[in-house]
Amino acid sequence: MKHCLLFFVLLTACTGSEERADFARERAMNFFDLYKARADWEGFQDLYADDLVFQDVIFRYTYNKEEFINFYNWPDPQLEKHPDYPEVLVLEELTTTDSTAMGRGYFTPFYYGGKLYDDAEHMRFVISLRFNKEGRITRHTDFIEYPPEFLVGLAERLLEDSTGTN
Repeated sequence: MKHCLLFFVLLTACTGSEERADFARERAMNFFDLYKARADWEGFQDLYADDLVFQDVIFRYTYNKEEFINFYNWPDPQLEKHPDYPEVLVLEELTTTDSTAMGRGYFTPFYYGGKLYDDAEHMRFVISLRFNKEGRITRHTDFIEYPPEFLVGLAERLLEDSTGTN
């Protein structure tokens, strides 16, 4: 009888874990689907919890939800989709646990300020997400291999920060 009870408890725990992983996968796919389409800015913002912590590892930014919204700024008229690429990213791999997801892929060509960015070698990403019990994102970390042109300003800022001349 003891063994049956132990088996039942373990089975229940494993099933619950799988359900939570499925929940995280569903939430992550919703995130990446909205991101790919880049058409529903309000819906994208609604994915995030009010206590969001966002980090961009390369640019060394850490933002709360309001700062993140200003940073991502999809309505920015300088950013345009490429007409040959209706989806702004390609998700190649998605790994989930009960409350986290990590997506790996690359961004498709796009225009920023009228300039075409289509350097496929420098458009890769890993995006890490953590979800709360309600399925909202509480932590979003970007590891984006930005095009070299984007990194010039970053290098100048980091050099200024290291010399204290800002």
